[in-house]
Amino acid sequence: MKNKTVKMILAVVVLGVCCGAYAGVKTYVAHQEKEESKEEAEESTTVFTASTDNIKSLDFMVDDTETTFEKDNDSWVKKDETDFPVNQSTLDSAASAVASIESDRVLDDVDDLAEYGLDSPSNTIKIVTKSDDEDGDDTTTTLYVGDENSSTSQYYVKKDDDDKTVYLVDSSCVEPFTKTLNEYAQMEDFPAISSTDTITKISVDGDKSYKLTKNADTSVWSVKGDGDEEKADSATVSSLVSSFGSMAYNSLADYKCEDKSKYGLDKPYATITVDYQEEVTDDSEDTSETADEATPSAEETGDDVEQDSTEATNTESDETVSKSTDEETEEVKETSTDADSEGDTDEVTDNTDSTSKNEDSSDEEQSKTVDKQLTILVGNKADDSNRYVMVNDSSEVYTMSEDTLSALTDKSEEEFWDMTVSYVSVNNLASLKVNYQGSDYKVNVSRETSIDDDGNDKETVTYKLNNSDLDETTFTTFYNKLINMAAQKRLTDKYEPDGSAELTATFTEEDGDTLEVAYYSYDTNYYAAVVDNKVYLVNKMNVKDLLTAFESVAEIEENDSDETKTDETMSDDSNSSQESNTDSEDAETADSTEK
Repeated sequence: MKNKTVKMILAVVVLGVCCGAYAGVKTYVAHQEKEESKEEAEESTTVFTASTDNIKSLDFMVDDTETTFEKDNDSWVKKDETDFPVNQSTLDSAASAVASIESDRVLDDVDDLAEYGLDSPSNTIKIVTKSDDEDGDDTTTTLYVGDENSSTSQYYVKKDDDDKTVYLVDSSCVEPFTKTLNEYAQMEDFPAISSTDTITKISVDGDKSYKLTKNADTSVWSVKGDGDEEKADSATVSSLVSSFGSMAYNSLADYKCEDKSKYGLDKPYATITVDYQEEVTDDSEDTSETADEATPSAEETGDDVEQDSTEATNTESDETVSKSTDEETEEVKETSTDADSEGDTDEVTDNTDSTSKNEDSSDEEQSKTVDKQLTILVGNKADDSNRYVMVNDSSEVYTMSEDTLSALTDKSEEEFWDMTVSYVSVNNLASLKVNYQGSDYKVNVSRETSIDDDGNDKETVTYKLNNSDLDETTFTTFYNKLINMAAQKRLTDKYEPDGSAELTATFTEEDGDTLEVAYYSYDTNYYAAVVDNKVYLVNKMNVKDLLTAFESVAEIEENDSDETKTDETMSDDSNSSQESNTDSEDAETADSTEK
């Protein structure tokens, strides 16, 4: 026990010594690092220093051409081309990079500048600074940039007044002067469409051409290529439409293109045209003022008002105003009619109220909706991932991601086809005739409107199968499978069915329109659904589910028939035989009735 205690004490002592030693070493290392840092600071040499506010111009090589950017009222301009769109931030960064240049390694008494690439400098940077003294002369400092030190990623630099001294400076002082001319230009923002919901038409003309058009009344999209115009898949179109809200340029290729052929824009790879609408500030007279001027008295007729409104509309800009003039006119006509029906006193009151409203509205910013069009010319490949583009009437050429563009240019009309086989809303359904395995069935839909306890209209819908009551849930389960059936693909080649259709459904809508779809066994994976001249290939298992659901509908008719015959006095064998005969007679009766 005593030995164990001694060992523990010794262990504690040793641990304490180790901790003390560690602390001492840590303190020593920190002190050494501090001293080394101080020495390095002391050894650091200032190559050039100036206030950025005093830098008047920067002259350096850009694309193997001596280029000068100078300050003009605190803004950078290109000396020999004042309309060049200088990127102010880029030049400010360049000026900041050379405003304070330090070197932590200085080579004195250099005999051979070629060792450092300074016999033929990669760049020459001339910095012109104004004197702090108001009457002082400008000072020009020239820096020659040599090779990059591969070990330190620093550059060798010398000044114009000393050929024997070479400085090793940080790359951040040199790299701002290694750009192409276009990188010093201010890149415009892509004219992205802020509200893509206003897009009404998208046209792509190229190797694969198509046109997408939005129906103004239903908002349903259609697509047209080489064939007939067809309904487009809403999800596919929505994805494409939304992309116009996030399009962006990658880089500026030419700020003033004079030869489109250099970029393949004289004969574009594709031309993309987008029609959309945009809210803009209405600089013309507001609508209310126009209305007042159009209706100075109650004696003026509605026709006169309409004419004045038309004249006012014709004075607007060339951009088409989306807001309906007819609606404005109708409002004015109502005002005029009210004034005609009232006395002179009422007319004065109305005019006073109208004037007050106009004064209030004049304080609010007026806006209008105008039609716009975006045109994108797509040219040659700039590299593996970008293509050249030119937008609208701009003379600037940019690069844009090929992935972004190919989502538009590489699609065909077939990829936009709606794959819904036969959608007819149950709300519009008058009847549904089904031929299944050679037997005919007809579902009639009846709708009755009544008043509920709260005084609201209530619609009651009933379904009858071959004139027998049909359970709503059973029918709608089948019907939803029928109208929501979606195909995996469309056949474009001529199709000749092998045998009879397993199921044919004929929809009749309340307005009398009809639609027929027939399902044929196609192969081990698909059924062929034929609608008009279109042939859809549908997953076989989905069709099997559809057929099973219809069998449930048909069984209700059989059960009802069984119940009807329960009261008849006959043997079980006779009863079974009569059920079969009755079913056939019902089907024939239904056919006769339909005919």
